[in-house]
Amino acid sequence: MKREGLSIRHSCRAMGISGSSLRYRPAPDRDGPLRVRICEVLRPGMGYRGAWAVLRQEFEPLNPKRVHRVWKDLRLNVRPKPRRRRKGMPMPDAPTAPNQLWSLDFVHDACLNGTKLKVLAVVDEFTRECLALEAHTSIKAPKVRSILASLFEDRGEPKYLRSDNGPEFVAHSLTVWLAMSGTQSRFIKPGSPWQNGVVESFNGKLRAEFLNAEAFCNLAEAQMKLRIFQRFYNEERPHSSLGYLTPAAYAQQFHDRMKEELYS
Repeated sequence: MKREGLSIRHSCRAMGISGSSLRYRPAPDRDGPLRVRICEVLRPGMGYRGAWAVLRQEFEPLNPKRVHRVWKDLRLNVRPKPRRRRKGMPMPDAPTAPNQLWSLDFVHDACLNGTKLKVLAVVDEFTRECLALEAHTSIKAPKVRSILASLFEDRGEPKYLRSDNGPEFVAHSLTVWLAMSGTQSRFIKPGSPWQNGVVESFNGKLRAEFLNAEAFCNLAEAQMKLRIFQRFYNEERPHSSLGYLTPAAYAQQFHDRMKEELYS
């Protein structure tokens, strides 16, 4: 129609189309680099908020809603398990500084050669730091005491230790040693794991992000990989309850603030 001498406006009117549609040029995909980086940093158990926390400085300013939109486009959404709301349950006392309250619990796994693994996790409830992640074929009260003794030597004795009523934790030899060290045991109510929620939450992340995604040939490999995950969790993985800081960064921020208040 243009060759016949009609203008674009008259041609569009004759064809019943909009001139803006004819002139439209698709904009470049600004989410392309973000889409690539999300696929690169993606790991088991990660949600879109975790990806946003990892990439927010690289793509600053980055809105969580934009990450969520790309996340859905990539079909990475996983429906969360419904949580059972427990009403009237007493909440445990929250610590106000590092080294006040440590939580302990066990998680179990197995190696490809059939070796059963028993992993002891020790978490500082204030900083959310994983202080110990020890894997052995068997961990009884003397071994728990040995692991705690090493931590006490490095970090000092906490005021409280929170755990369930497992035989490893209620053993007389361990409770007496803790009392002599100046640390009080706080046992949760039997059948109430939510009262030890911090370490239970950590074990859930350990299971979803690491144990379900890794295979261990033997005990030595499991111990080595658990050390790597512990360092990653403390120093690289942002924690939502800490304002998306890593546990190590949050602990350092607290100590820096205490120094400023001391010298001010």
